Amino acid sequence: MKAPKNNVCRAAAFRTADTGDGFTLEGYGAVFGETTRIDSWEGKFDEKIERGAFAKTISERKPVLQFDHGRDAATGSVPIGAVEELREDRHGLFVRARMHDNARVEPIRQAIASGAIDGMSFRFRVLREEWDESGDIPVRTINEVELFELGPVVFPAYAATTVGVRSLLADLPDDDRQRLIADLRSEVEPPADAAPTGTSTEPNTDAAQPGTSGATAGERSAFLRSLLIRKAS
Repeated sequence: MKAPKNNVCRAAAFRTADTGDGFTLEGYGAVFGETTRIDSWEGKFDEKIERGAFAKTISERKPVLQFDHGRDAATGSVPIGAVEELREDRHGLFVRARMHDNARVEPIRQAIASGAIDGMSFRFRVLREEWDESGDIPVRTINEVELFELGPVVFPAYAATTVGVRSLLADLPDDDRQRLIADLRSEVEPPADAAPTGTSTEPNTDAAQPGTSGATAGERSAFLRSLLIRKAS
């Protein structure tokens, strides 16, 4: 089986560290050896991340700390803080990050403090993987990744931290759900023949839109499908 390797997003819960000011976040971006069911636009399979998968990438660079993968209209792709500690231990990939103290980040800090946001997502590229297709559900084992960015998100990619839109969509009949998804897609994606303001009319499907983390049109479409089409388990 084949599954996407580039710009893969996975999520986990996090908590505010006991520093008294609410600006330090910590949690595990991945839990080693834990099997997670993926049932989305990527396909249907079980996935687990092996210990050592992050060792090389975190020794080379620290990922960027962004809110909603840089897609938030207010903060855009500007980092909302900095990663202070990033390490593998027996349990998984431990992350400690410190958010900036400014007007743009303050609403995010308040949402985290109130519990409205409690999910963290990390974006990476799969470099080495193994597949076991001997059972009814294929199993993907990720052995090495290249980590790009991480941070708090409104709608995490895993069911364990999923709220809001996915839950509503899961309760809709198939036809209604597909119509709603089509309407939402038409709202967030420009027509294929539309040229960005101030550019030539020659289409450029690989160009990233301003105010994002550099996602192409195809990657934004993939993100939308991940957010809306996946049924809550």
